[in-house]
Amino acid sequence: MATDNGSEGGGCPECKLTLPVKQTFDLEKAVCSYGFFMMAPNLWIPSTCTLQRPLRLRDERSVMVCISQDKLISSSLNLLIRVRLLGLETLTNEDEQYLLAQVSRMLRLSEMEESAISEFHELHLEAEAKGFGRLFRSPTLFEDIVKGILLCNCGWGRTLAMVKSLCDLQSELKGQSFGKKKGNLGKHNLGPEKLEKSQKTRQPELLRKKQKNREKSETIATLQSTTSVGKDMVSQTSGIRSVDSRNSPGDLEQQKYSEDYCQPSNSPDLSSSPQPQSLRQCDLDLLFSSEDFPTSSELANLDEKFLEKRCGLGYRAKRIVKLARDICEGIIDLSSLENFTGSTEMGMCFDDVKEHLLKLDGIGPFTCAIVWMCMGNYQSIPADTETVRHLKQVHGRSQCTTGTVQREVEEVYGKYAPFQFLAYWFEIWNCYEEKFGRLSQMLPSNYHLITGSNMRSKV
Repeated sequence: MATDNGSEGGGCPECKLTLPVKQTFDLEKAVCSYGFFMMAPNLWIPSTCTLQRPLRLRDERSVMVCISQDKLISSSLNLLIRVRLLGLETLTNEDEQYLLAQVSRMLRLSEMEESAISEFHELHLEAEAKGFGRLFRSPTLFEDIVKGILLCNCGWGRTLAMVKSLCDLQSELKGQSFGKKKGNLGKHNLGPEKLEKSQKTRQPELLRKKQKNREKSETIATLQSTTSVGKDMVSQTSGIRSVDSRNSPGDLEQQKYSEDYCQPSNSPDLSSSPQPQSLRQCDLDLLFSSEDFPTSSELANLDEKFLEKRCGLGYRAKRIVKLARDICEGIIDLSSLENFTGSTEMGMCFDDVKEHLLKLDGIGPFTCAIVWMCMGNYQSIPADTETVRHLKQVHGRSQCTTGTVQREVEEVYGKYAPFQFLAYWFEIWNCYEEKFGRLSQMLPSNYHLITGSNMRSKV
């Protein structure tokens, strides 16, 4: 884990870290393997195969991080993950280890995860051939749990919007004091004037929905006219243009962003090869965004009604605030769950952890299965209407319902135990890419199109 501090050519200061990985590791496949990579504050840059997002230092300050893969083989016959910390010139050893641990968690680089992937590949040769097995997750278990809660009982597009709203809110909370005293709990620091101003700037709900539906229909039509199974997404999406030309400056269409993301650089002549999708303004906003996912201490001091209205979380706001407060007050210790490795020394097994998770307010079987997967257990499948759709469409289970889906997923995927979720998600992800092309090449502004209803439509 080498450190290379400083900047080149007098540019933006940065620290550079490296993390060795096996030769079979593929960053694109490790990141673009699960829907969490599409959620803010993550941003996958297809042109450079780089993941960009803020990560926290030990004192909870955020630093923008760019994660890429070195394709050159080192002397130790391992590949290297390169981690660039923008805006930092120096870094303590403690912070270095803290940041690399978050990168390792997101990419599932632990020995336990490596072992699980190897065992799964012995059961599923097709997954091994495609290099599938790492499901992307967040740098912290808290972020995983909150995102799991936001996935429950709502559409994919709304989940993306709620997560983005939480990150937008975090940027507003920067620099404010967040204590853990009970006297502060339930008191948000954004006054009614700021909240009213924020609400006034939003489009009327009806107009917003009409615009969204129009954009969705036009983009779906373009995707369907350019997608064919088995072709590379680069060529499949070459004809896609931004639906709203006001958000797609023409001078940006032929530019490619350099790896430092500080300024655009001219791309080589691509007249004889497929052109990338034009960048929408919302994609550019993500590129230069510094919003991080809020920590438990940042959310614990917010009024749940304010959070519900500000981020559109509905009933989930109360559960998320309670989770954050319980963590801050020491009622819930996520670190003990996170450090669980299955050893008998801790006196726990995965079933104990599952039982503990189900006792948390707001975590039912669906969310629990997601969180359990994020913790490294793949036995449970978070079945919902999308699972029903998949079993009907792919496995011919025409009589499958939400009442029978748990039994039927066991019948279909039980042979892959204890990796039922991996086998299920391998099929789901392949179906999405057959429909939409390589998801690693899709623009963030189109992520909301990955829905069950669009999967049911004809190509």
